[in-house]
Amino acid sequence: MPYVTLIAMMVLIFMNGFTDAPNAITTVVATKVLPFKKAARWSAIFNLLGIFMMCRISFKVADGISSIVVLNGGKLGLIVILSSMISCIIFSGIASVLGIPTSETHGLIAGLTGSAIVVGDFQQVNKIEWLYVILGLIWSILGCLIIVKLISVFENRLYQMDLKRIKIFQRCSSYGLSFMHGAQDGQKFIGLVMLYFCIIKGNDQATTLMENIWIIIFVAMIMFWGVSVGGRKIVENIGTHTVELDNVKGIVSDIATIMTLFLASLFGFPVSTTHVKTMSIIAFQNNASPSKKMIPIFQAWIWTFPVCFGMSYLMAKILLASLY
Repeated sequence: MPYVTLIAMMVLIFMNGFTDAPNAITTVVATKVLPFKKAARWSAIFNLLGIFMMCRISFKVADGISSIVVLNGGKLGLIVILSSMISCIIFSGIASVLGIPTSETHGLIAGLTGSAIVVGDFQQVNKIEWLYVILGLIWSILGCLIIVKLISVFENRLYQMDLKRIKIFQRCSSYGLSFMHGAQDGQKFIGLVMLYFCIIKGNDQATTLMENIWIIIFVAMIMFWGVSVGGRKIVENIGTHTVELDNVKGIVSDIATIMTLFLASLFGFPVSTTHVKTMSIIAFQNNASPSKKMIPIFQAWIWTFPVCFGMSYLMAKILLASLY
């Protein structure tokens, strides 16, 4: 079971890079500043840098994920992690085929919670860390919308620039967003891998970052691979078919997402890059009703928690019954 669990984690980290990272290049591809493949390669590089740099600045998100549930060593702990991985992989895989961006962050948290309750009870769930999850969800929506409105005052100045300079700014904002995706999402999976090795070693709590610097490298390289492959269908679904963006609005959208993710990382809020990026794009609809393409995206957000929780809960029941 330890090796199966480790492989499942590797698959989920890859899928996060494949499905979540395209959000960073949505606007730069949708406005035809960069072709998809070139944008995906640059995104992979800056994701890698983001993981390493943010771990030096703040490690709160990784600490939060590694302590979202309280586990003991042995088979029970592995059941919790494996069940949550399988549920999240299935849910994300289906959504990826349909071109619907989902949040591996919330799928992972819901899955860990569902399976932890099976092997223990509600006392296994860290209520404080779940509060941070809820605050992060609120911040990813309201915080992003507020930031978009605040920085939109600079739109007119950007429109006065020549198109060549605007495109340079847009590339930089896309690289910055890729950096923050690595900084935010990379830490979540670093925390998950730390939790896994705590169970293997029989420790009650995660060890410090500097004792496991190799975990950062491990997660960073798998995510780099996933990002470099990219998800073209997801980019088209968010950036091309939902809201008509020009180059300037693309820059403002990216900057708002960067600021939202950076502040969330500093305060230790585990937020979804998908949610934040999509909300920053929605902000330009000028109170218009969401397009038909947005409806399945909202539905995916709503269903992530209960579906991943339920699937993980059932998977843990099955694994528990098979072992005992």
